[in-house]
Amino acid sequence: MVDDRQKFWRVALVATMVMLSGAITSGCAIDAATTIAEDRPFNKVLTDTETKADITKRLLSPENNDLFFDVSTDSYEGRVMLTGSVKTARDRERAAALAQGLHGVKIIYNEIQVTNKGGFQNTANDAWINAKIKSKYIAEKGVKSINLRWRVVNGTVYLLGFARSEKERRIAIALAKDTKFVTGVIDHIAVK
Repeated sequence: MVDDRQKFWRVALVATMVMLSGAITSGCAIDAATTIAEDRPFNKVLTDTETKADITKRLLSPENNDLFFDVSTDSYEGRVMLTGSVKTARDRERAAALAQGLHGVKIIYNEIQVTNKGGFQNTANDAWINAKIKSKYIAEKGVKSINLRWRVVNGTVYLLGFARSEKERRIAIALAKDTKFVTGVIDHIAVK
């Protein structure tokens, strides 16, 4: 039987691993200081953190570590979004299989692109788009960005999380679409 202290330290370790893996990979990572302000119960934040850590652990395994720098993971209330770009459809399927069967995973959105695109120019554009979207979301009073996760891959913006209304969801999508260099927006934003 695990006591509360052991459980706390286990969750803290998992959260630290996820934050470190998020700092290594592209996109926005869960910011531990802001998860308290999210509009979801802390136990769901913990479950999503553990899910992301479990997928990261599988990505780091010897048989899958070739995918580690190509695949990013976001989890929000059991909805897992995989993004990035790989060279083959087999790699895309292999990455999605890593999330299957994990505790807490309700649905997997496999948005990994199969492409030879990439390189420094695309990475720089994606980083610029990501920063612009972040600043737009923070500045927009009608969008609570803390409830959103987004990734930019080769000019396409992928959104995950939830909005408090359909209007907020539409604003979040419009702000992303109206960002220079964005070629498309795919959203998995739920309305609560």
